[in-house]
Amino acid sequence: MVKIDLRTNVSFLVIFITVLVLAVLQGGAISKSFFGTKEVLVSDIQVIAFVILTLFILFVVTLRPDKVYLSAYSSMTLGLVVIISAFYNLFKGADGANVFQFILGLVLIVSGFLLNRKGILSKKDVYIVEKGLEHYKK
Repeated sequence: MVKIDLRTNVSFLVIFITVLVLAVLQGGAISKSFFGTKEVLVSDIQVIAFVILTLFILFVVTLRPDKVYLSAYSSMTLGLVVIISAFYNLFKGADGANVFQFILGLVLIVSGFLLNRKGILSKKDVYIVEKGLEHYKK
């Protein structure tokens, strides 16, 4: 029978929703720069690149659940990039969305940590996997 881990699923969902919100925010900033008077910031381009990378990794993890640690590391990295760019934009004098992006960065880091924490195998689990592999080789 399939065992569903609610903590892993909730962490994955929080990461997915947060990345989508960041994509909408950064997409709005990029479109304002193309059609308005606002200039394109390097931090916006970096965040968009990491958002695209994280969405790609989330898609891969959906197809291969054994690679869940990839989404955890990617979300924590995206969270760090978002926090750094929010600080940069804050000192540059950008709008008040930086506090919201800072909070989203913290959410990404915490949910990535919780997702990765579940992915660590105990010694008993490692032993079971090793025995299963030895039995499979025979």
